[in-house]
Amino acid sequence: MQKVFLYLNLALMFFPAFSLSYIFIGIYFQSRILGLPLLAFYIINKDIEIRKSLIFLIFPFLISIIVPILGLVSDRNFSLIDIGYILSFLYLILFAQSMYKNIKLFINFIKIFTVANLVYGIIQTFLANIGLNRLTMIHSNLPSQSISEYSIPPSILPYTYRFSGLFNESSPLIFYLCSSYVFLSQINSNKKSIFINVIQIITIIAIAISGSKFSYAFFIVVAVNKLISLLKLSQNINNAIKIFLVALTAYFFIAFYNDAIIYLGQNLPAFAERSTNIQNSISSIFEFDVFGQGFLPSSTGEAEGLDAITILVRGYGLFSGIIVLTCFLLNIMFANLKDKDIFISIYILGLLSNGSFMIVQYTIFFTMIYIIDNQNRCDMVSHKIYDYEQIKLNKIN
Repeated sequence: MQKVFLYLNLALMFFPAFSLSYIFIGIYFQSRILGLPLLAFYIINKDIEIRKSLIFLIFPFLISIIVPILGLVSDRNFSLIDIGYILSFLYLILFAQSMYKNIKLFINFIKIFTVANLVYGIIQTFLANIGLNRLTMIHSNLPSQSISEYSIPPSILPYTYRFSGLFNESSPLIFYLCSSYVFLSQINSNKKSIFINVIQIITIIAIAISGSKFSYAFFIVVAVNKLISLLKLSQNINNAIKIFLVALTAYFFIAFYNDAIIYLGQNLPAFAERSTNIQNSISSIFEFDVFGQGFLPSSTGEAEGLDAITILVRGYGLFSGIIVLTCFLLNIMFANLKDKDIFISIYILGLLSNGSFMIVQYTIFFTMIYIIDNQNRCDMVSHKIYDYEQIKLNKIN
């Protein structure tokens, strides 16, 4: 019976752009939040041990409670989005815990959810090519998209479109596809699963033709990481090379900032608007109250930007917003992961394109990291126990 609660939660996560609460009470919350009581009931009855790696996920949850309360004594605006963040952070903690005890179920969900998004993306592209653009977003009831009659825009190649899959737009989908690609690579490192291999090939093609800025950066990071690994140098030298390349890229971008902004703005969709929003947020970052100004809803189009600085630093203030972002970064940095720098890159790219942690891809992303991290730590312990037993056996012999 308790497994049924998990299946219901996974079913609610399957349609991240569709809100049941908006239909019944006119308030837009992602439907997975309705599964919170079921997750809580499952964990209470399972008596699941809280693992140390969860600590970095607990701090953002605490901040989401403390800042709105303290903000009542200042000019900070309290809104339903504050409640949304509290519930989203709590959901992440409970979901990660429950899925760690059901790893096979989570892996199957990732495979099915990935295939569903890819198939639906193909359907969206077909509909757009035959002129039925209005049907490409029938899975979403996001108010701003319904009002504007939003449909998927064209991509960079002929007959291709920036399909959204089951998400509300392309960027969250590409974030998810990049995450699932790396996750499935780690659980299928021996390449024995033909089904996973096929999923990954189609995923890479989908990412490549999406026309997303996220995808360009992701491919560069993966390619550089692969080239460095082929050199077979020590980990310290590998890290030094990566730090040097990041610093070199930052230097050239700063040195040729105006030219880079003009070029990228002319060649990448929506880059100029996104970069302007980030610049405005950074320039006014110290003007916000200590507890921020509160959140503006993106679902109705009131939010000025979609990046994490615009959303979280404005919402929680400079100090609290930076703590939230840093906690999630530390969660990745201290995790026992292969290709950790790729996970970090996905996280940072996500913050620049879609900084709202209420979107489901962040829940899935950090659950992936939580599972891989703890599974790797368990494997290390088992290997240590095995080695210790072998040493004892050799001494006896």
